[in-house]
Amino acid sequence: MSRTYADATWYAVQGPAADLDDWVGREITVEAPYPVNEAQIAYFAAMLEDPNENYWDAAAAKARYGAIISPPAMLKTWMFPLPWQPGGPPEQGPLMALEIPLPGETLINVSTEATFLAPMRVGDRLSLTDRVEAISPLKRTAVGVGYFVTTRAVCRNQDGLELATNTNVIYRYEAAEGGEGAGDGNAKPAAQAGASEAPEGTERLEEIVMPASMTRIVLGVAATRDFFRGHHDTDYARGQGTRDAYFNTMFLQGLVDRAGQAWAGDDAWLTRRQLRMLQPACRGDTLRTDGWVRERREQDGRRLADLRIDVRSEVGLTTTTQLTFDLDGWAGGDSA
Repeated sequence: MSRTYADATWYAVQGPAADLDDWVGREITVEAPYPVNEAQIAYFAAMLEDPNENYWDAAAAKARYGAIISPPAMLKTWMFPLPWQPGGPPEQGPLMALEIPLPGETLINVSTEATFLAPMRVGDRLSLTDRVEAISPLKRTAVGVGYFVTTRAVCRNQDGLELATNTNVIYRYEAAEGGEGAGDGNAKPAAQAGASEAPEGTERLEEIVMPASMTRIVLGVAATRDFFRGHHDTDYARGQGTRDAYFNTMFLQGLVDRAGQAWAGDDAWLTRRQLRMLQPACRGDTLRTDGWVRERREQDGRRLADLRIDVRSEVGLTTTTQLTFDLDGWAGGDSA
């Protein structure tokens, strides 16, 4: 067995797919290499042009949370190592899905479901315990043949307080030669991109338009410390069966969070996000959010709002998400 090592941060153990059932239930705990910090937060918010004052305004954020807080979409960012370290690469990666010996040479994220219980504050030292929940049988898709790996991660701070959970599905596969996703084969004319699924008369969210330039994609790599080559190397991305270099999951999470928070307001607290990626958001695309309010409700005396936010481009629907906000703010008590 061997590790594939892509630009020093993302690597996966390669080997025959044997005894996969033995891997279900295994877990690793990774300590964040650096504390939550304002500079990385600013990189991330700038990439998304996100004006949320909890990421920029120390006084406003302190009044709500005790300090500037990390965007929820940066949950995995804090765990990623730098692309080079004097002592060499770490013994294991930050994601349990990459520790399983599988024959596929590449990977792509499929879906995430996260809950947010308490803020990740500037100065916090985080840890992440990642557990394998399921491994699918061998599956053939438009991009190749491989395995879907489901993991569940729990993020804690230096005091052991549980801050967030994240269930993730990743596809590790051998790319198909000239598969449906290769080249321009997965592109559709703009006229076939599909209309909004929002019911007539629904309260709509303000649209965000985000051109997918290579500059923004590369800024996303720096902002998230996600140096996987599909996010900055056109040739590698096309070899995976995609049209071009593409945004990573954290960008898409941050984009829909920005759209939802703009509607809910900076006082509101994101409690849950489900995200499913249908096709990559690639260089040259123009992304547009399409959001609406599904339901306003009360639960345990709190005012909650459920939102649906899709992300579309010229080639169709790329991402579909559901978000829940607590409009009364974080329920964790006085942060001052």
